[in-house]
Amino acid sequence: MSDLADRAKRVLSPVLGHYTWLPLERGEGSWLITKDGRRVLDLTCGIAVTPVGHSHPAVVKAVQEQAAKIMHMNVGVATTEPAVVLGEFLGEVLPGGLDTFVFQNSGAEAIEGALKLARQATGRESVIAFRGSFHGRTVGALSVTSSKSTYRRGYGSLMPDVHFAPYPYPLACRIAPPHDEDACTTHALDELDAMLEHEVPADDVAAVLIEPVLGEGGYVPAPPRFLAELRALCDRIGALLIIDEIQTAFGRAGAWTVAERQGVRPDIMTLAKALGGGLPLGAVAAPRELHAKWQTGTHGSTFGGNPVSCVAGLATLRVIKEERLIERAETVGRVVEEELAPLRRDDRVRQIRRMGAMIAVEFADKGASKAAIAGALERDVLLITCGAHDQVVRFIPPLNIAEEDLRRGVRAFVEAAKAVQQPATA
Repeated sequence: MSDLADRAKRVLSPVLGHYTWLPLERGEGSWLITKDGRRVLDLTCGIAVTPVGHSHPAVVKAVQEQAAKIMHMNVGVATTEPAVVLGEFLGEVLPGGLDTFVFQNSGAEAIEGALKLARQATGRESVIAFRGSFHGRTVGALSVTSSKSTYRRGYGSLMPDVHFAPYPYPLACRIAPPHDEDACTTHALDELDAMLEHEVPADDVAAVLIEPVLGEGGYVPAPPRFLAELRALCDRIGALLIIDEIQTAFGRAGAWTVAERQGVRPDIMTLAKALGGGLPLGAVAAPRELHAKWQTGTHGSTFGGNPVSCVAGLATLRVIKEERLIERAETVGRVVEEELAPLRRDDRVRQIRRMGAMIAVEFADKGASKAAIAGALERDVLLITCGAHDQVVRFIPPLNIAEEDLRRGVRAFVEAAKAVQQPATA
């Protein structure tokens, strides 16, 4: 254990979980460099935050120049240009109609804002979310989170009028096998109809909130039919469809947003992670006419729209656009999928799934997944897990990672996973 880790343990709360205690000195592109000079390939992007890698020159330059001008001003006190320019850029790349923004500090705050907007704009209170979803850890965001019951432990009552419906996740579907994705989708939609019939009146529902790809829940894409049916349901009952693209937006899933890729129109979209390019930034995006129903002064943020965070985000999104990294996300994903091919014959692997550069390897148990990422780290490759039982290893590589580095990293993981399956004998 390093000196930095020892010092951290003395001053940082043990409430925070840790995958590693790597004592980092700096990051360079796809690599992390520790204080003792060790180079570790980062296939996590700080949990989907740095899509163009660490310390990209364009992002660093933008941050330095802005910090020399003004580092902070509350957007309600005075106006700085970065928030406006970022909003203009987002209006050009997000699905049609999402043209007005409230910037926040994080994804959790964006979820809180979206729920407040939905309730106030509709005059309704009930929210339908989905089993396996993760939307954040503040009280409102935690109330609509169900990826792990652990996240709720010891907190008592949370936000009322939240109802959970099944997510179409075939490997976790409660209907008797055998069944395919389509059958699981039909089951989930039937259960949603039953919920509206027996648990929550349709005219009480303010919003239906969904991750188009489960993040912490296991990197599981929602079938296009399911998203289309949710859009139709919201239109039918007068509820708002909130699509949480905090982890999926800005190229990660092979498009600016999954909503665009799947052709579904959200009423509200929540954004964060890659939006700030490494600095804290979230956003609630919705059409102007919906924002007009949000009463002035009933929501706000001290740091939301911070000019340094906004320029970091804008520089990152410009790199993604100019270097055609959305198109490259598909290439990145295909390379990972190719290199993972040997694991398709591994009895411990239940499924390998992908959307764009979001790739998941689901193991039959968390022992195998955790041992595999530990073995990968021994080989200087950083990966993390997800899923209700940490049974899924997720790959979140930078979209501009060198192909040679990417192949090397995935091969190291495959080697580590095989070593778990076939332990050395004495």
